[in-house]
Amino acid sequence: MARTKLQTPNFTLSKRADGYYVIRYTDPATGKTRDKATGTKDAKEAEEERARFAADYRKPKLAKNPTVAELCDAYLEYRKPQVKSAASLEHSYSPIKRHIGALYAQSITQTTITDYIKKRSGDVSGGASGRLRIKPVSEATINKELRQLRAALNWAGSEDKIDRVPTFRIELSAGEARDRWITKEEANRLMETSSPHIALFLLIALSTAKRREAILTLTWGNVALHPAGHETIDFGDDVGNKRRGKTPIAGNVRLIEALKAAKGVAKTPYVIEFRGKQVADVKTALRASCRRAGVEEITSHVLKHSAITWMVQAGIPYEQIGKFTNTSKDIIEKVYGHHSPAFVAEAVGALAF
Repeated sequence: MARTKLQTPNFTLSKRADGYYVIRYTDPATGKTRDKATGTKDAKEAEEERARFAADYRKPKLAKNPTVAELCDAYLEYRKPQVKSAASLEHSYSPIKRHIGALYAQSITQTTITDYIKKRSGDVSGGASGRLRIKPVSEATINKELRQLRAALNWAGSEDKIDRVPTFRIELSAGEARDRWITKEEANRLMETSSPHIALFLLIALSTAKRREAILTLTWGNVALHPAGHETIDFGDDVGNKRRGKTPIAGNVRLIEALKAAKGVAKTPYVIEFRGKQVADVKTALRASCRRAGVEEITSHVLKHSAITWMVQAGIPYEQIGKFTNTSKDIIEKVYGHHSPAFVAEAVGALAF
């Protein structure tokens, strides 16, 4: 039977018959046990050497002066276990590697970045799901790519893989602030024109203000529909800086009944399923629902934005909204505060003359 490959080398100290210590570890690539001499019989010195060797072993294997492409690949390997969508992260680095990947990381200058912006501005992006929707690459997209490049460079500097971390300005807009939200009347029209699994997705999103990924990965084991009056949905652990947490739904009769009905016919562990399979994305289906309902096209993020906007418009305190949605009070006030009835009344009152 083949030996199971370990995820970490699992460094330990072992004393040889001659009294010298060796560092014993399992090569994660081969599963074989290897020894590294410490050159000492002193237990304390051997432990210090073990700690140094383990730290160096885990460092990224990169040339001292790596190219941008090599650095990006190494950073991707480092980040993949920490992010929800590794494919999305790889997608951000693809144009970086294509346009400036052959350059040495430390040779990046402001001119390099300016040239990159010009090249990317001339690129076009396509549509999804086989539907061709060619359009120029937006400034917000280029901004995101360059921020990812900066993150990779900073990481390389912290790992001592480059002597100097290049600094540069990103002279682009991060995109217009998103203030798109739908009314409750539009929400009901969307529900009526959507297939059952999309209607349930909409209902959960608008009732909990949770993100698309949290809803699509939600399983029935994390939905508590009993006892009555204590119903909750546990969206699991936070992913990166994306907060999830547990959301109470007691009293939301429409959502509770919809969940009970869906659970009764479920064929998979996932709450959002279609034809006996987990749903990977709702972008295309949501676009079709908008078209049928006569609602301006929205993304799933607009649903979260709408839910919080409704609560602010209803005069719910920012702190209470923050606790319910696992969003900081400061963000609620900064992004959604202008929807508050109190804010509007005070602003209008101040301008009266």
